[in-house]
Amino acid sequence: MSSRPPKVARVIPIDTPDNSSSDSDSDGEQEGKEIQVEFEARSPEEEDYHGIRRLLQQLFLRNQVVNVSKMAETILAQRYIGSVIKQSVGEDNDSDDGEDDPNEVYAVSTVLNLSEKNRESVTGLRTFLLEQTAKGGDRQVLQYVTDLLNKNVGFLINERFINIPAQITVPLWETLVTEMRKAKDRNLPFEFGHYIMICKLYKTKTDNSQDHQAVVFSNPEEELIVAESELCIDYDVAGETDNDMGGNWTDGVEMNPWRRIVVFRAEKLEEIIQNVQQNFPTGVTS
Repeated sequence: MSSRPPKVARVIPIDTPDNSSSDSDSDGEQEGKEIQVEFEARSPEEEDYHGIRRLLQQLFLRNQVVNVSKMAETILAQRYIGSVIKQSVGEDNDSDDGEDDPNEVYAVSTVLNLSEKNRESVTGLRTFLLEQTAKGGDRQVLQYVTDLLNKNVGFLINERFINIPAQITVPLWETLVTEMRKAKDRNLPFEFGHYIMICKLYKTKTDNSQDHQAVVFSNPEEELIVAESELCIDYDVAGETDNDMGGNWTDGVEMNPWRRIVVFRAEKLEEIIQNVQQNFPTGVTS
């Protein structure tokens, strides 16, 4: 079977320090070097399984309730919904060290229908969301989430490598909105009243729970989703990872990894996309 054509191909500038620079380089010359890399957004294919699973693992870490393998399988089964970002492979692409994997998945954007209780991937997600909600001890909030999961709710997935910029979210979400609209036209179950997603974030380590904690989002555009949310539930995951790769902060501030469950109305998604586009302008060329 021939692979499907790319949905979009754009040049994305990634600001990353060049750690391979030699000592002879002038001070600061290589810092924040802009690397021009061309990425393609494609429909997920079988070869993307391990890359998708790796990205899901960085979200759920060591949690045993959510089966990330089954989630990856479900994402692949939804051949009409979702995108993965992969590096374009063409004649002009240089790979001097030969280390770049052409099948590496740099990002995944999709949605799962949480009402499909017959899927093991969805069952685990539903159980996990209810367990984390119950840990907060608020019976009204637990009832709200329980009622919500009995309605048409989508679980929004927005995972990527840390050095992939927020600007890439806009074409991915625009594509996802279009795909869901087409799916609904074909009477497929992608008409949602709400979305639930889990954001990766970091909070300053404090000795006193009353102290103010600074918050840094791993995917900065997700802070705009929180601003439009109806409910947020935070949970600490410091004990689930030995080496969580997410720090972009400086000044020696010690921070712990957290996760935030966010609930927002589906009608807000297109407005959120516009806000991301305004807050994270880009010079991307088609």
